[in-house]
Amino acid sequence: MSNIVNQAAGAMKEGLGKLTGNEQKREEGHSQRAQGVGEQKLQNEAQNAKENPTANQAKGGMQEAGGTAKEKLGRAMGNPDMQKEGRNLRSQGKGEQEINAQKQQD
Repeated sequence: MSNIVNQAAGAMKEGLGKLTGNEQKREEGHSQRAQGVGEQKLQNEAQNAKENPTANQAKGGMQEAGGTAKEKLGRAMGNPDMQKEGRNLRSQGKGEQEINAQKQQD
């Protein structure tokens, strides 16, 4: 169910529980409504994070650094798969930084 439907259905259950004196139904409704509100808040935060190029650029920098470390560790351990994973991660981080740097300039 979508978060708005959860909020509405929860509010109706909660109201019905209050009206009929059914404490269990009221609690179920309250929980369902709270879940819908929480899901809506998470969805809004996720959307805001997507629209924040500064934060995404920093995330790209961290990803690049992690990839570099993984690549070096793979080299030191003689593990070519780990080296490859590190290179890929480093490249993704660089790309993320460049894309978001462009977004900041626009």
